[in-house]
Amino acid sequence: MPFYLYILESEATGRYYIGHTQDIIQRLQRHNTNRVPSTRHKGPWVLVYFIFKNY
Repeated sequence: MPFYLYILESEATGRYYIGHTQDIIQRLQRHNTNRVPSTRHKGPWVLVYFIFKNY
């Protein structure tokens, strides 16, 4: 099963968020359209690091 571990940085606050997903592009869009409760209204978010694993 493939997945990404990723780190986002908020351009507004400088805070970081760590998450994982199978679709990194869709997930970043969700963060930046306020559809993720833990990051809502704290962005915009920029992808600063990711690693891909396929188990």
